[in-house]
Amino acid sequence: MTKKKAITRPDHIKVIFVEGDADEIIIDKLISYYRSNGLKKQPKIINTHGFPDEKKMRQGLTKLNMCSKTPVEFDAVVCEYDTDIFEKGIQQEPDWKKVEKNLKQNHNVTSFCRIQAKTSIEDWMLDDLEGLLKALDLPLDTQPKGQYGQDKVKALFRRKNIVYDRHKGREKIKPYLDKLDIAKIREARKKELKGFEKILGVKGFGNNNSKKNSVL
Repeated sequence: MTKKKAITRPDHIKVIFVEGDADEIIIDKLISYYRSNGLKKQPKIINTHGFPDEKKMRQGLTKLNMCSKTPVEFDAVVCEYDTDIFEKGIQQEPDWKKVEKNLKQNHNVTSFCRIQAKTSIEDWMLDDLEGLLKALDLPLDTQPKGQYGQDKVKALFRRKNIVYDRHKGREKIKPYLDKLDIAKIREARKKELKGFEKILGVKGFGNNNSKKNSVL
């Protein structure tokens, strides 16, 4: 009797590309928050240590495919970045429709969305300024100095003689960022997270005092 060949089922993955260590820490905390409220599957986070442009995302997806023992279907690809890179004219903004089309056509991607951290992930941190000041053991009436969120966060860390490196300073900054109230940050950034939460299947979140949350 001929033995039937086993059907290889594809591995379904959701991938989040982030542009630095600080972003990775915050997004990972956000995913943990969703998981504590019922999110079943952990998305894959890839840190590109710089703006995750189309080339870096395609390289990351190709590598995941090559390392997998089974075919990979990317249920979703998420690109997280600071908006100030375009607002300050540091880099020209990509044609996002073209990026999405290329990812879907060439890498078996079902859905694509962006997390636009306005104007930077440091501004998200400052949504829980009290938590950051407590983590750094600074007086709660401390007023961050600087024009932009990045400047203000760097200045706060500098007061404790800590060099804040958002792209490659994970070991130094993680103990402090881990103490931030991610529920408070998420509440303040619901608009920026709307597409991301839809892709994850997150719904039914109220405010921080909500008695019941729901994640599909």
